[in-house]
Formats: sequence, structure tokens, C-alpha cells
Amino acid sequence: MFAGIDEVDWASMEHAYGPADDVPGLLRGLASADPAERERALDGMYGAVHHQGDVYPCTLACIPFLFELVTDPAVPDRGDLVELLTSIGGIDLGEDDEEELDEEEAEGAANYAMAAAAVTANAGVFFSLLADEDPGVRLSAPLALAALHDDPAKVLAQLRARQAAEPDDEVRFALVEAAGRLALRHGPLAASVADWLSRLAAEANPPGLRLAALAQLARCAPSSLPEDVVSVVTGLLRKLRTAPGPGGPRTRAAEAPGTGADAAPVTLLGQVRALSAEENAGRTAPWTADLLRTLHAGLDDRVAERAALLAEQLRSPDP
Repeated sequence: MFAGIDEVDWASMEHAYGPADDVPGLLRGLASADPAERERALDGMYGAVHHQGDVYPCTLACIPFLFELVTDPAVPDRGDLVELLTSIGGIDLGEDDEEELDEEEAEGAANYAMAAAAVTANAGVFFSLLADEDPGVRLSAPLALAALHDDPAKVLAQLRARQAAEPDDEVRFALVEAAGRLALRHGPLAASVADWLSRLAAEANPPGLRLAALAQLARCAPSSLPEDVVSVVTGLLRKLRTAPGPGGPRTRAAEAPGTGADAAPVTLLGQVRALSAEENAGRTAPWTADLLRTLHAGLDDRVAERAALLAEQLRSPDP
């Protein structure tokens, strides 16, 4: 692993906080057996190497090594690395963004374009990750494909095939979300996606999956929503309160004081994860909040329906 990493002239490059000669240590830290070290390394990647979404020459130099990590089953937390690659390669600059750029902005735009090309060229790797043994990897792979692969029809076919075989409900929601993303990015696929989502929203499916499908229909094909969408959604929410299915999102719980992690430096990433876990504590199906936000955004100016849905949410005993 990491063949050639020491041959890269990291010291000649910079990231957000200075010389990039610490990047090899961050990359190696991503493969560490120590969870605290992995968290510090990932925090460093987002905090310096891919700071606020920026792409530097050192970010580009990391891409081959990140692909090496995500394809090695022995590396823990590879789902986090799939998300990192998706972020690095997923910046889409429109024509308006590229007009009247000064020299520094033009260099940044060129870096984004090179990152997108480099990650897209290797995006076929993500197909095999749809069936990875690690559910965290399977959770991240669908959006990576939807955002980065250059054959959207193939991606949709694979998402549909995986949906039928996937045992994890939360991953099934991610497959549905990725299909919605495809429909928004690739107009010719919108009708096929809407047809599939409408069938997933049918009564024979579990309530969580039906809600996820309705949320994505609202997002990418609102005209395909059922006329009684509010009554359907409120019925699903009531079912979920008694039979929630999957638990909350896969965020790492903060370790109790006195554990080995307690002595490790606190990272911004760790704080965000702890806040997420705290926010979701006590909720029967925490992931419904994201689905409902997507649904409300899709309903847009359908005020009466949104008001009725909000009234039902306010009556819920679930915090």
C-alpha cells in the first residue's frame, strides 16, 4: 500500500495551512487500526487538504492513494473515504462560474476540473462497492456513482438491481436518494426514475422505503406524487412510530470519559458526530427528519399540503 507516496514532492505543494509535507502522514493515518488516529487523519483531510471544498495540487496528488484505500477491504471506515472522494471529484462548475475569473480563481477552477476528471475516470470502482461487506461503504457508494460516473443509465440499472438485493434499510434509502440525484442531473432519465420511485412508494413496501421514495419523487418529479400525498405520508409516519425499522444514522457515538479516545485531541469532525448522535437520541426513526425536509422542499409552494403535513409532525410524540 502507498507505493510511490514518498516519491511525491509534497513539500513543494501547499494546503490551506501551509506546506503539504504532512499529507503522507494523514493518508497513512486513514488506514490506521486506531479509530482516534483515523478520525484525526480524516479531520485533517477535510480541514486542510480539502478545506471548505477547495482542491489544491496536493489534493489532486492524494486521489490515487484514496482509491487504493477504498478498494482495500482491510481498511476500516472506507465509507468515509468514498464520501471524501465524492466531495473532491464532485465540484461542478457551470459556465457562469467560469466567467471573468482572475488568475487565482482560474487556477482553482482548473484544479476542480482535474479532480473531477481524475475521480470520474476511476468511478467504476464504486460499482463493486455497492455489494461490499461493510454497510458503511454500501451507504456511501450510491451517491458516489450518481455524482461521478459518466454512464448514468448503467448507474440507474445497478441501483435498481442492488435495491432488490440490499438487506440494510438505511442503505436502501441511499440507493433511492442516488436515483433522485441521477434524475436531477440527467433529464432523459427522469421519467424512468419517477416510474421506479412510484413503484417503490406502493403499499407493498416497508413504510421507511415508501417515505424515502416519496421524498425523492417530490425532489425530482413532483407531478408524479399521489394526489393524497399528505394522507399517505401521515399514515407512513404513524406506522414508523410503532415499527421504525432501522435506527438512526451511522454516526460514531462519542466514547465515554476514561476511554483511550478521551486522551486524543478533540477534532471538529468528532464534535460534529457527537452533536449528531445527541440530536438523534431518543428518536424512534431519526432518519425521517431528513426525508421530511426533502419532501417539504419538493412540495415547494403547495402551502396547504405542507401545512397539513407540519400539523401532523407537530402532533407526533417523537421529538
